[in-house]
Order: sequence, then C-alpha cells, then structure tokens
Amino acid sequence: MAYYGPKTVSVKGDTIYYSVPDVYFSANYKTRLQDDTAKNGAEIQVVVPYADTVSIDTTNYPVYVILFLDSSLRKSGYKLEAFFDYAQYKPNEFKNVPIFFISDIKVAFGDFRLSYIGKELRGDFDSLKINLPSFHPLLAKDKTANDAYFKGKPYYVFNYFAVLVDKHRHIRGYYDPNQNSEVKRLVQEYKHLKTKDEYANTLKQNDLEQK
Repeated sequence: MAYYGPKTVSVKGDTIYYSVPDVYFSANYKTRLQDDTAKNGAEIQVVVPYADTVSIDTTNYPVYVILFLDSSLRKSGYKLEAFFDYAQYKPNEFKNVPIFFISDIKVAFGDFRLSYIGKELRGDFDSLKINLPSFHPLLAKDKTANDAYFKGKPYYVFNYFAVLVDKHRHIRGYYDPNQNSEVKRLVQEYKHLKTKDEYANTLKQNDLEQK
C-alpha cells in the first residue's frame, strides 16, 4: 500500500514518510453556568457553551478511518451516499472499524437533516452510532484537521474523502465515500493494515518471551 503526504530523506538516505500530527477536536458542545456581573453590578450566573477537546486515541485505535463532513457540500448530500448506504444496510462491513467523523458544522451535535438522491436522514448527529458502535463524531471548528489529513494529497482527492491512517499515523489511502466500490476498498485495506499490525505485535511478544 502506498504512503501519502510529503516525504523527506534522512542523512542516512532513508525515506521519512509524512505522519499526521496531533490534532485536537471538540468532542461535544455542552453548556455550563458561569459567574458574571449584571449591568446593575449584581452577581449572576449565565449559561455559556463550551466544548471538550480530545485527540484520537491511537493506543486503542492504532489503525483508523477518518471521514470529513463538509458543510459546503450540503446540496450534494455531503458526498457520503455510499457510506450512509453501508451504514444503514451493511453495518457488519464496518464491524470493529473505528471511524472518526469530522464536521465543520457548528450544530453538528444538534439536529441534522441529510438529503441525497431522494433519500433523507433525520435525527441528531450521534444517531448513526446505532449501527456503527465504533463511530465517533467529532467537531472541527477550523481547517486544522483538513490541513493535517490532506497535506500533500493527490490532485484527484477532495477534502471530503475518507482517509486511512496506520499505527505510525502515516496516511495509507484516500477513498471516495460517495462510491460503493471505494467504501468496499476502504474496509478491505483497513483490515489488511490491522492484520499486519496484529501480526507484528505477535512477533514482538514472541521475541520478548524467548529472551
């Protein structure tokens, strides 16, 4: 499988592949009470919104998939038709596949309405986890995540593509979530990387036990 992103060469002549840096996301929008002062000088408490920040847990998810929900693509169903079809009708295809769903929509954790090719989904953003237990919706308020995951991307890749990342945070594939064949390829290549990682861990453990 290929490596994507800008590559450099070390002084020893080894190729150094691009690694996705730590990118922090908002896990959820919540509200809390905060002390404030009214116009008349009285002390009051007001409700203010805030967000929890998280990074992707690469210990529990050494290989993962990241999807981008771009609000600029609302009219075209966010370019996620095949992904939603698989999520609804073939949820087992995504069994144990960690998917981090990144959105730039400020109301991502409130109500949403998705329409594409005569189909419509309604509910809240978390509702898709019904069939995808390893589905993690996160919120990106700026372009930081896009800059990290699409740095040095091929010319044919747009910022709504799914991205496959290995245990070293190397980008190993881009996939069009609007195409069924691409979603199928994504799942197959995820399983391939995961199997390689588990095999490498087994060899490492055996080596430690022999010592």
